[in-house]
Amino acid sequence: MMIITAQNIRKSFGALEVLKGVDVSVERGEVLSVTGASGAGKTTLLQILGTLSTPDSGRLEIDGTMVFDGSGRSLKGDALAAFRGRKIGFVFQEHHLLPEFNALENVMIPALIAGRPASDARGASSRLLALVGLQDRITHKPSELSGGEQQRVAIARALVNNPAVLFADEPTGNLDSATKQEIHRLFFNLRDTLGQTIVIVTHDASLAALCDRTLVMQDGRFV
Repeated sequence: MMIITAQNIRKSFGALEVLKGVDVSVERGEVLSVTGASGAGKTTLLQILGTLSTPDSGRLEIDGTMVFDGSGRSLKGDALAAFRGRKIGFVFQEHHLLPEFNALENVMIPALIAGRPASDARGASSRLLALVGLQDRITHKPSELSGGEQQRVAIARALVNNPAVLFADEPTGNLDSATKQEIHRLFFNLRDTLGQTIVIVTHDASLAALCDRTLVMQDGRFV
């Protein structure tokens, strides 16, 4: 069953056409990698699939909801933000953790923003931190965690609202080789344990090789 279906996605910035009619579908529970040279359009596509950016044209359906339909009836404003908060999680190369909060509090934040009771948010966050191997580090602030541990917190935070899709943009780009391998294994553990669908933009050939499927972008298209 397809959880993402995108058709004829186009995006330009001024005179530069970055995406030139991209089609892509992702199955529920699939780990998909998108690779290609810098400037090929990978991150732009990820931002559109993750609803952070709007295509100039094309259709995008996520988990049964038509997000962009090409006719002006797309989700917008608060409705789009609410959909993103419920259905989509993001992990970036930078962790973007709040330094004044500990690991547990950082993971809880999206759940609290979504209006979940504090006790529910705390319980879900504790379970996810245990799942990513940080059950003994939940009271540590980011400055007390290694780079790999910080990324694990960021992954737990992205999952706290049980998103339909987890999008990761160069998630191991700043990590050493050993820590990269740990994070790579974690993504597949999340798929096996939670049934999580994951779309990863990466330059890392070893990570791409582990994925169920790899798509290569070149000049705004898949090749």
